[in-house]
Amino acid sequence: MKFSKNKLAKKNNKTIYSIEFTNDNGFKFNFINLGCYIKNVIIPYSKKNDKFEDVVLGYNNLKNIINDKSYFNCIVGRVAGRISNSSFFLNNKKYNLFNNEKKHHLHGGKYGFNKKIWSIKDIENNNNSIVCTMNYKSLHLEEGYPGNLECYVKYSLNNKNQITIEFQAISDKDTLVNLTNHNYWNFNGHTLNYNNIENHILSINSNKYCEVDNELIPNGKIISTAKTKYNFHNQKKIGLNTLKKGGIDNYYIFRNYKKTVNKVLKVFSPSTGMGMILLSDQPGLQFYTGNNLNCDYIGKNNRYYGKNFGLCFEPQLYPNAINIRNFPSIVLKKGNIYKSKVVFNLINNFNDK
Repeated sequence: MKFSKNKLAKKNNKTIYSIEFTNDNGFKFNFINLGCYIKNVIIPYSKKNDKFEDVVLGYNNLKNIINDKSYFNCIVGRVAGRISNSSFFLNNKKYNLFNNEKKHHLHGGKYGFNKKIWSIKDIENNNNSIVCTMNYKSLHLEEGYPGNLECYVKYSLNNKNQITIEFQAISDKDTLVNLTNHNYWNFNGHTLNYNNIENHILSINSNKYCEVDNELIPNGKIISTAKTKYNFHNQKKIGLNTLKKGGIDNYYIFRNYKKTVNKVLKVFSPSTGMGMILLSDQPGLQFYTGNNLNCDYIGKNNRYYGKNFGLCFEPQLYPNAINIRNFPSIVLKKGNIYKSKVVFNLINNFNDK
């Protein structure tokens, strides 16, 4: 295995680096320390080692990454998803957050973790895996959240073709934490099979989802996926019909949740045979079908991304949980350690199985 680290630019007196991991099978993983943004996930074709696909959407230049408003491939926090009315009560005190989606708070606010330059603490090559540890300290009342929150993210790639993201955080005051990765996946790639995601085959280990109102705010109701467009418990094609009905932007609750890392999802493109098995230790994930993407995005290979051209799978705690009594708490107590882990097991031979 090998890695490279290159300076890209300076911003606010901090250096932005590009880091690339390559395993012994030709899989590549490239990211930068601005928002922990993932630039490329490269999968080689199983029977054509000289050909490959980049299976995440994104930009060709740093300027567009800096100006991105769609949370492409970054870490979002302190709290992923929406917090209704941009406010919450904690320890009998009201906290007001930045309202960056109408009157609501989304993905950490105006300058969330996706806009921060993270410090690169260490890169370790262990022959069969490479690990990069990045750190960011979120100060008390940043975006309205209480407590000085020390955050760490580890990115790794191994020879099993697995990308792993590990989160850890600790605060000096009670606060809220719910971190996730916001990759836009498209396993059709960017070359001959480039298209939207309607052909993707998907299964999710879930038979329940959280209902939302017309502003996409979870209202506390948990609904069965049976006989609905949300049902992916058994493997099936996403399909144009689902996308025409408004797509999906909902939180799925995993079956048999045990707080350990388990297989929760499988997705692939029949056009390329590429996809992944996703493993997580979280109770559910936000599934989003790129309903708000439009042709203003100039992406890789000069592709213009449009509506439903990317899939987001965001393992996390329940969204808007601080404002819904029947949802499990996302409060991180002073001195306690928040941890989360997600594994993207990349596969290039689904069509051979």
